[in-house]
Amino acid sequence: MGRGWRAVACVALVVAACNRFPDDWLYVTRVGTTGAVVVWTSAAAGVRCTSRGGGPVEAAGVAGRRGLRVARLAGLAPATAYRCDVGRRVVRFRTAPANDAPFVFAAVGDSGDGSAVAARLARRIRAGRPAFLVHLGDFAYTHGTASEYARRFFRPYARTLARVPLMPTPGNHDLHARSAYRDLFAPVADGDDAGGPHYAFDWGAAHFDSVASPAFARGAPAGVAWLASDLAAAAARPWRVVFLHEPLWTAGAKATVPGLRAVLAPVLDAGRVDLVLAGHQHFYERARPACLTRPDARVVEIISGGGGANLDPAVAHPDFPRTVSATHYVRVRVAADALDLRAIDVDGRVLDHVRRRRGDAGPCLAGGWPAPRDR
Repeated sequence: MGRGWRAVACVALVVAACNRFPDDWLYVTRVGTTGAVVVWTSAAAGVRCTSRGGGPVEAAGVAGRRGLRVARLAGLAPATAYRCDVGRRVVRFRTAPANDAPFVFAAVGDSGDGSAVAARLARRIRAGRPAFLVHLGDFAYTHGTASEYARRFFRPYARTLARVPLMPTPGNHDLHARSAYRDLFAPVADGDDAGGPHYAFDWGAAHFDSVASPAFARGAPAGVAWLASDLAAAAARPWRVVFLHEPLWTAGAKATVPGLRAVLAPVLDAGRVDLVLAGHQHFYERARPACLTRPDARVVEIISGGGGANLDPAVAHPDFPRTVSATHYVRVRVAADALDLRAIDVDGRVLDHVRRRRGDAGPCLAGGWPAPRDR
C-alpha cells in the first residue's frame, strides 16, 4: 500500500472511531409478555438473563449502527422479574402480564438539559418502580448529538435505565440532522418514514402507539395510514394511549408542525384514543376532554414537558383545568376499569391528580380551543 493510500485509510479509521457511540450505554426496550430487546455499546458479546424458578435465557448481540449491539430475547415468562448480565453491566426488568392486571408506568419529556434537577427527577422516577418509562422526546439539547446524549441523558439516567425499560418517542431536537436519535433507537422502531420512527405495543389492559409529530404534518399521509390501521386493530383493548412530542392542544407559546391538530385529531377520535401524552411545552398541562370530529370521542391530553430545569411559564386558560410550571413527571396507573394519573415533582409532591373511568361520557370540548401555533 502506498503512502497516500495509508493516509486515506488512517483518516477513514479515525472517522469511523469518532462516529461510534461511547462504550457505556445500555437500555432495555420493547418488553412484552415473552420477549424484550437489550441494546448496549460495550464489547460484551451477548446477554444472559435469569429469573427465580426459571432456566437462563441467552441471546447473542447483533451489530447495529455506530457500535450498537442488539439482543432480542425470546422465551421469557409473563409477569416475571429478570436480571440480565451484559458483560460487567446488569439490567433488571419485569415482563408484561398476560392478562389485564393493573400496572404503573411513568412519562417524562424534555429532560435534555442534563441539569442536576433532571438527575434528581430521574431518581424520583426510579424510586416509583414503574413497569416502563415513556420518554416524550428532547432527550439531549441542543442538537441531540452523541456527546450531548452522553452528558445529558445517559449520565443522569444510567441507574434508572438499569431498572426501568425505556419506550422513547422523538422530539424536534431529536430529529435534527445532527441527532443520534435514529441510530440510537433504531432497534425500537417498527417503521421509520420521512416523518420519523413509530411503533406500537401492548401492556395489560392498554395499547400504546409511539409516533413522531412530523408524521402528522400537513401533507404527510404515511403516519395517518399507519396509526389509523394500528388503532383499528387494537379496538378491543380497554385503553388506547398515543404518545408523541408536540401537543395538539395547548395554551403554551411554542410552535408545532403545521397541521398537526387538523391531521391527527380525526385519527385519534376515530380510533377511540383515551389518552395522549406529549411534551414540547416545558410545563405540566392537562386539557379538558376533546371531541373535535365525533361527539362520542373523549381524548384527554396531558403535556409533561417539565423533565429538566429549563421551564416555560404556565399559562392560565379555561380549556386547561391544571397547568403548573415545575420539574415533574407523570405517573399513570392502568387498570381494566380506570386510569389514574398523577403529576409528581422532584420532591414527590402531587401537582395534579385525575382519575378516568372506562366508559366515562362526561362533557367534552369540540371547539373554542386556542388556535394552533403552526411553524
